[in-house]
Amino acid sequence: MKIKSLAIGSLAVLLAISSGCRQEFLDINNNPNQVTAATPELVLPNALANSARYFSGVSSAGGPQFAFLNLWMGYWNWSGNYSINTSDKNYQFTNAFNQSIWNDAYTNLKNYVYIEQQGAAQQQPLLQGMAKIMTALHFQYLVDTYGDIPYFAALQGLTSPQPTYDSDVAIYEDLFKQIDAALTLFNDADRLAAQGATIRNPGANDIMFQGNINKWRRFANTLKLRMILRQSEKADRQTFVQQALNTIKASGYGFLGGLTGTTYEAATVNPGYTNSANQQNPFFGTFGQQVNGQPTEQFNIYRANRYALDFYENTNDSRIFFFYNPVSGSTFDGTFFGTTSPLPNGETSSIGSGVLQAVNQPAVILSAHEALFLQAEAAQRGYITGNAQQLYEAAITASFTYLGVADADGTAADYAQEYYSQATANVGWAASTNKIQAIITQKWASLNGLSPFEAWADYRRLGIPNVPISQDPSTSIKQIPSRLFYPQTEYSYNEANVKAQGTDNQFDRTRIFWTR
Repeated sequence: MKIKSLAIGSLAVLLAISSGCRQEFLDINNNPNQVTAATPELVLPNALANSARYFSGVSSAGGPQFAFLNLWMGYWNWSGNYSINTSDKNYQFTNAFNQSIWNDAYTNLKNYVYIEQQGAAQQQPLLQGMAKIMTALHFQYLVDTYGDIPYFAALQGLTSPQPTYDSDVAIYEDLFKQIDAALTLFNDADRLAAQGATIRNPGANDIMFQGNINKWRRFANTLKLRMILRQSEKADRQTFVQQALNTIKASGYGFLGGLTGTTYEAATVNPGYTNSANQQNPFFGTFGQQVNGQPTEQFNIYRANRYALDFYENTNDSRIFFFYNPVSGSTFDGTFFGTTSPLPNGETSSIGSGVLQAVNQPAVILSAHEALFLQAEAAQRGYITGNAQQLYEAAITASFTYLGVADADGTAADYAQEYYSQATANVGWAASTNKIQAIITQKWASLNGLSPFEAWADYRRLGIPNVPISQDPSTSIKQIPSRLFYPQTEYSYNEANVKAQGTDNQFDRTRIFWTR
């Protein structure tokens, strides 16, 4: 079977600048002549917009934040047009490396704490619940990046300016409690409304689900399922896993990923991205084009990785035309991460139109295809009811749909069905003797550029796929890091507590409890 040459025009995009969606967008406190206090409904869109930027992999300063994971996970490589520091290629980074992952998360968490506190004070349970769920999501990423972190004593201002660190296991368990509490708040809102109480729904200020509480419920359950699967390989966590699964089943809310017409339900944010400074989709504005129509520097720096190209080409995957741009015709090229001979831009494939769709494309918090792959794995493990094969194939179809794989010869569903009907291991269900490996491999294939953090998590949990390590000759430890160092800001402002964690080691798998 040959990959079809799809009729792909130039990127159907408006133009964006490289600075991304910063905190200026929807900032509700930028007039010094006005009262700085704000209702929680007005803080919510700013917090969600900041979360969208964060999970899109863009820092508050507008630079790349999770792009290094696209390198580690075999999606992207450096362009030969740029000279790159050796420390960026051999995993020997310092605690100054990507500090914004830590700092931006804790900064935005203050917004959610404010929303939750004000929601409680004003007896508005919907806002409380939304804030609790988003708080849990940010803390989940922090735990999954560093291990033990400040949690119970964090975000208390002068009450606890130097918070102690808490066990990653204890934090994870409390995150489930917080999400369950959010779901209870939603139920309380239903009950109070039925009794005649006035419950404020943020509506359009909820720039993720537009006040649709059932979508928030499904989002909450999907986040819980993600955290449950993180612990799937740990025998000592199975009692907790089963208890958490029982709670999900009892809720009856289901998960994201459902299909309505041709639309798969996902968690995405769009505050009204437009082609103006600091108001474009943060991912597009950082890795796509500037306002003036010129490519951003990041677009020129990051090019295709040979590992991913080989996978898509060897499995006749039409998505290759959307993850990357051909060098010419239907020809793609790229190099492996860390190579001493990276190709210049004219000879290597750039980021494609399925990833960089438009200046106003929604920012993805949790995609439909990830949600469906989570369910497929859970069904295959017997964690939830459902047909694992159907969920697997639906996830692949959702990925094709998101990327816009369609032309005069067929729809996204047509191309997806042609793809997963192959008798190829890790593509066709029947041809895959190891179903978990097939699910995780296809999940990896769908997350290219969009959510490399989740691909990194699966790799640390299962070792799938077998992504090659950096080829740089100075790579002395032949292992992809399992965590990041605590940031320099912690050593500057919370020195005693961070030093109590011992010597940092980016290869120490024991630092995060669910890694293999």
